[in-house]
Amino acid sequence: MWRKYFFLCVVASVVCWVLFGFDSTWAMMLPYAENALPLLLGQISLAEVKQQSQRYYGTGQHFSAPVIYGTAFIILSLYLERIGIKKSLNFFTTTSFSLMNIGVCEWIYNLLYANLQNQPWTIHFRWKQVTNLTFFTLFIIVGLLTFLYLYTEGYHPNLSKVTALLFVISIEMWGLWVFYPFPIGYITVETTTGTWTNTPFFPQTMYAVDIDPTDGIAVGVPYFVENNLLHTVNLLTKITMTVAILSLCMFKNINMSTQYNIK
Repeated sequence: MWRKYFFLCVVASVVCWVLFGFDSTWAMMLPYAENALPLLLGQISLAEVKQQSQRYYGTGQHFSAPVIYGTAFIILSLYLERIGIKKSLNFFTTTSFSLMNIGVCEWIYNLLYANLQNQPWTIHFRWKQVTNLTFFTLFIIVGLLTFLYLYTEGYHPNLSKVTALLFVISIEMWGLWVFYPFPIGYITVETTTGTWTNTPFFPQTMYAVDIDPTDGIAVGVPYFVENNLLHTVNLLTKITMTVAILSLCMFKNINMSTQYNIK
């Protein structure tokens, strides 16, 4: 049931991704939801709503995220079922590893962004960023505990050469993103402590900038800088990291393997 649900979510996200654009986000749907009734009554045109929607292009959570993580969830769930992890344990295990995947990626991202773009608020446990960091940390902890539980039950993680190669490729992709060799756009933002300008290291298509670093609130204002090639590197980095962790979590049932060897 859950695989079917996630499959529908993935398909819906793919459709929205195609319709709204390569760097599109969930926030772009907000004007359509808010103006649903006026649209039906003819009080506002579709062109006007579309124009409002475009203001959110590139800022916020991307449609690509549920496509990447949802697909990984489905693949892992099917695999774990094949090795004997079924029903509620399958759902719990797959969910734990999927959340761990998100937590690892997000922590790496926030650490790099904080240090390379001079925005330390992204790794400070202060409101509002504290909620994100707490969830990302819990995701990793729950995933590791599930990892340990499966190991004690006779399942071993996939430490194959393929898994190692995937992690190497993932690290190389992070390196490519950090030392991005192609042209990028630069922006300047006035803050209460001076002028902030993005650096050439770990460039973004959306910069979240803390306008007032002295107010004790960890939150940034989004600024979009369109760059489809850079966004492609962003996507490929997330995909390779997700696939590497997915491969590691494809546990082997040692007890089952032993039985087959005896036969």
